[in-house]
Amino acid sequence: MLNIPAEILAVQAAHWERFARLYAGEAVTPWPAICGAYQGYYGPPVDAALAAWIADTLPGLVAEMVAKAANPRAFYPLVLEFAPLGVHFVDALFGAEVWQTEHTVWSAELPGTLATLPALDVAAQPLAAWMLRALARLLALLPAEFAVTTPIFSSPLNVTLNLFGERALLELADPDADTRRGIDHITTAIADLHRLTRSTFPARVRFYCSSSRYAPDGVGHVCGCSTQLVSAATYADHFAARDAAVLGVYPGGGTIHLCGHHTQHIPAWRAMPVLRAVQLNDAASDDFPAYFHGLRDDQVIYLSPTDDMPLARILEISGGRRVVYQGEVENG
Repeated sequence: MLNIPAEILAVQAAHWERFARLYAGEAVTPWPAICGAYQGYYGPPVDAALAAWIADTLPGLVAEMVAKAANPRAFYPLVLEFAPLGVHFVDALFGAEVWQTEHTVWSAELPGTLATLPALDVAAQPLAAWMLRALARLLALLPAEFAVTTPIFSSPLNVTLNLFGERALLELADPDADTRRGIDHITTAIADLHRLTRSTFPARVRFYCSSSRYAPDGVGHVCGCSTQLVSAATYADHFAARDAAVLGVYPGGGTIHLCGHHTQHIPAWRAMPVLRAVQLNDAASDDFPAYFHGLRDDQVIYLSPTDDMPLARILEISGGRRVVYQGEVENG
């Protein structure tokens, strides 16, 4: 693999320092912009497929990423995404049938209910073992300044709905102790995956989607996509503490991704000490004013622009405070 020029490493270090200051509560000028892409391995968890991708794609991809990393204004993190099975990685660990097509990944719901879901020994699962081997292989091939992400470990609610669909929502309407225990099994598995990767790779393995949602070392991440489907009470009663438990694996807390209309949960997220940031795109970006004014002053907001929430409007609302702009910029 190529050697990264010192001037590019200096640019990267300046971006790392800017994010560290942002998370420390400082007013960062100019406001951070991040323009990483989801580049990396998205194939199946099969050694032969990974080896072919490494031979055919990895060298050129690394060179392309290094060239972009020289941008002093927009941050292009040297982070390789690793997302076998997409958003269904944890589903597969629980035994769900998961299959990939050329463009996406699908999964089938499990039989039974949350109340019948058994606990999972993550470290004993062949898929988890393959993940660790694959991460080690990628790290050995990449320049030392590169990081690799974990697979997408999602969130307790997302995995709950992936595994049981609307049956889970019906159970949540009147949950008993067994239903709550099933959600705990999912939460524990996700937290254990984070612990397993952090303990195996203390450095250079970051949370998934770090290429465009970079945060300082020791900060984690969960997906909040499906929180738009549940009421504020359901989330507060059954999932807020479980999301916090996953983020609590990380010494610096973590962030949550949101892509729909989730504003009913702002009070819960404001009251969540370990939640350090939210990441908004699509419909959630249009609700930026509610997040900016409703969250704590120490909670950062990553924001992908939309037609209704362009950069000029973002800066008008925020004054550039607490925001990470996700997109290309020509100047500050």
